[in-house]
Amino acid sequence: MNEQGQQNLLTWKRIWLILIVIAAIWLVISARGALVPIVAAFILAYLLNPIVEFLEGKKFPRTSAILIILLAAGLLIFLLWISIAPVIKVQALTLAERFPGYVRVVERWLESGLTYFQFVPPNEAKKFISDNLAALGQLPVQIFKSGGTFLLHTTSGLFSLIIGIAYLALIPVLTFYTLRDFDQFGETFFQFIHPDYRREVRLRLARLNQMLGSFIRGQLIVGLTLSALYILGFYLTDVPFWLLLGILTGLASIFPYVEWIVGLPITLTFTAIQHQDWIHPLLALIVFAIISPSAGMFIIPRVIGGRVGLHPVVVIAAILMGGELMGFVGILLAVPFAAAVKVGIETVQDHYLG
Repeated sequence: MNEQGQQNLLTWKRIWLILIVIAAIWLVISARGALVPIVAAFILAYLLNPIVEFLEGKKFPRTSAILIILLAAGLLIFLLWISIAPVIKVQALTLAERFPGYVRVVERWLESGLTYFQFVPPNEAKKFISDNLAALGQLPVQIFKSGGTFLLHTTSGLFSLIIGIAYLALIPVLTFYTLRDFDQFGETFFQFIHPDYRREVRLRLARLNQMLGSFIRGQLIVGLTLSALYILGFYLTDVPFWLLLGILTGLASIFPYVEWIVGLPITLTFTAIQHQDWIHPLLALIVFAIISPSAGMFIIPRVIGGRVGLHPVVVIAAILMGGELMGFVGILLAVPFAAAVKVGIETVQDHYLG
């Protein structure tokens, strides 16, 4: 084949490669709902693989090490569930019962504020607030009363429930097989890389693994630690629904500054409505003012260190865009994708701008 023919063949190969990539992206976006257990299993396998390798270093067979870890994780989840599930249920039902009253309190506050500052006539302000908050007050009760009935008495709802249970059951199974063949995935991937580029690709993937390992494992540890601290702090300061709000705030802290954006306003609002004074919201604010800076000074540097390299704004933007494009799957993939983009930018800088 002459040089012109080789160039044409190379061009067509590139075109087909681009088309295959586009088709793969379209397929992933279209089937994003079915990818939830697969993505969750890969993330769990990625988190648990260092523990498996540690046990392998202690002369445990890999399959036995995986089974030990999965059984221990399942037992831990079960113990946590039976210990906190009753409290969560009581607090959730209490929230549903009190929510209409909370809405009426907020309605009075808004009406007084609008009347005091004379933004609109009092009658119009009262009518506007009543029309917009009346349905909101009944929302949690309607969800609790009708949610289970809807799922059990409609074909689509029952089907969705069965599919959801099947997805949850698939996660540990997929995690087991992913962990068992974790090293083989990497070797299979490198077989598709040209030998001239394998060393560079290994180097960049090692950098990506460092970033993801630091962020995902570190932030998960930080989130669980802060959840326990916020639960204790909210319990001691008599914050309503202290367990629910503590878990929400702690898990929100997995993503930088989200605990202040989500957890703080919700906690202060419920505390102010419940107690209707300044002391309890102030105590709740003190809990945030103590725990969050302390985590930034003592917990996060020890757990994560300076190896992440992902700016908080980048993380939040990636999560928002991932959720908008692909829903829950997009949220799970947002941080790995952002880290991959950063590694790609570093590669361009090293080769073309360095």
